Formats: sequence, structure tokens, C-alpha cells
Amino acid sequence: MIDPRTPIDQVPLVFLDVETTGLAATLGDRICEVAALRCQNGEVTDALQRLVNPQRSITPGAYRVHGIDEEMLRDAPLFAEVADDLLALLENAVFVGHNAPFDLGFLHSEFARIGMRMPPLIALDTLLLARRHYRLPGYSLTRLAAALGVEVEGRAHRAMVDALLTRGVFRHIVDELRPRGVRTLADFLAAQGGVLNIAPSPNIEVPPVIQEALSRGKFLYLRYLSQDGVESERLVRPIRVMPRNGNLFLMAHCLMRDAERSFRLDRILDIDLVERFE
Repeated sequence: MIDPRTPIDQVPLVFLDVETTGLAATLGDRICEVAALRCQNGEVTDALQRLVNPQRSITPGAYRVHGIDEEMLRDAPLFAEVADDLLALLENAVFVGHNAPFDLGFLHSEFARIGMRMPPLIALDTLLLARRHYRLPGYSLTRLAAALGVEVEGRAHRAMVDALLTRGVFRHIVDELRPRGVRTLADFLAAQGGVLNIAPSPNIEVPPVIQEALSRGKFLYLRYLSQDGVESERLVRPIRVMPRNGNLFLMAHCLMRDAERSFRLDRILDIDLVERFE
């Protein structure tokens, strides 16, 4: 356990970022890249950077952000093969992230999938710190880094670049707040508004056949009852599952309509995986 009275420079800090297949771990999105820097006394003492095979497709929106495609991930290790190295890096350290609940939520989900629990972590969030102590038009990591003059070579929204940007932003925040008496771990926790309580979110139950189709890129046969009570058969390519107005919907490309359609899960009368489609 780290003494909260420890000066922040002496605290082992892990700057970590994940890139993902989409925005919602609770709806089956997965980590496809992770990078972490362990630092103490201003020096990098350990580092990790891995592409991770997410065993499912990358959403178009996520690809536009990070540029990681499925070909790049084909031979990448599974998260289970990275987990032990990641836990070793995080041991007895403070997690630092930009929008930390996002990264930690995905990590909790990935560890749960392989039957492991993450250790309790103290987390510092550069997004919270920046919002409380800077007046800026925007607080995304790239905008914040630009405003503070933090530059890193490489493409933004790749995991290692973002971990390095987070480290640079945090160092600026430390230098900014130190003259105000913010020096220890406890001081920085108070400066962000308190301890972050980030519990693992329960995964929404998505039928296994839909999970399999998403992960393998397969089509689904649906027998579906519309809102008007009309029953129809559809062949669809699933894209994602998402909540809307208290219900879960399968978003999929419908071959009959040749367009993206939404199907409420509780109106699907029958569903089957299509192994071959010609």
C-alpha cells in the first residue's frame, strides 16, 4: 500500500492507455491495444506496448480514431497472454489515465473474461485535474496536450502515443500545482475531487450466438416480429448491440433491405448462426 503522504515524484506511477473495438465494454467491445509506462522519480522504469487480438471486429468509428485494422491484429496475442505482464507493471503503483474510468472499465472487463480480478488501484485522472485547474475550450487529450505544448512523435490515439501524452500533461499539471502546495499523492487526489471509485460494470447479457457472430464476422438468420406485429425472416450481418430507451437492440446490415437496421432483442423469435453464405 502506498502511503498517501508520499511526494508525488516518489510515487510509482503507471501511465496507461487502451485502444478498443468500440466505446462500450459492457456491450462486448474489447481492447485491441494497450500501452503503459511505469515511472518513478521522473524516470521510466518499465514499459509495455502490445496489440491485442480482440476476437471481434473493429467498429468503423473506432477504426477512424486509431487506425488499427483487423489485419494488424490477426497474429496479435490474446488479452490472456498479456494479462500477467500488465498486472506486474501495475503492482504497487498508482494508475494515471486521461478519462481513467474508460480505460479501467475495459481492463476490469478483460480481466473478468479470463477469470481474473484486477487488484484495487488508486487512480489519478488528468481529465479531472485539467477541468478543475485549467480554463480551456476543450479537454480532449490531444487538445489539452497542444494547449500545454506537449508533443510526442507518432499518431495520436495509438496507445503508446496517448500514454506518453498523458505523462507529459501530468508533468505540466504537477509543475502548475506544486507552488500551490499540491505535492503529495493525497494532495493530488484531493485536487481531482477525491478518490475515484471505479467498480467493474456488470456486462449486459448479449445472447451467445450474437457474441459469436460478432467475434467471427458471421451472418445471422433472424425470425423477427416487428412493432406492428408483422413476422419476417432476415439475413443480417451484425454490427453491434446497443441500449436504447431501456431496451437492447442489435444493429445489423440487413441483406433484404441492403441497409443498416435495428432489431429489438426481445422481438427476435428465432436466431441462428449462418456458417456459410453464398
